[in-house]
Amino acid sequence: MTDTRELFECQAAWQAGRRQLSWPEKVRMAEAIRESLVRLRNTRPIDPKTDSAERLKAAPRSPSQS
Repeated sequence: MTDTRELFECQAAWQAGRRQLSWPEKVRMAEAIRESLVRLRNTRPIDPKTDSAERLKAAPRSPSQS
């Protein structure tokens, strides 16, 4: 049971840290995560039904990339 408690305490500390960030920093982090997800998804084997170019078009773009 202590493992679960430690996990919850760690999660609470992480959430408290995120809450203290400014909005621009939160947006910057969200955009960085989105961009890394797009890169990870593009490294997957190509689905015969969808080529990588189509996946790139379908990936959401951040406002800073427009």
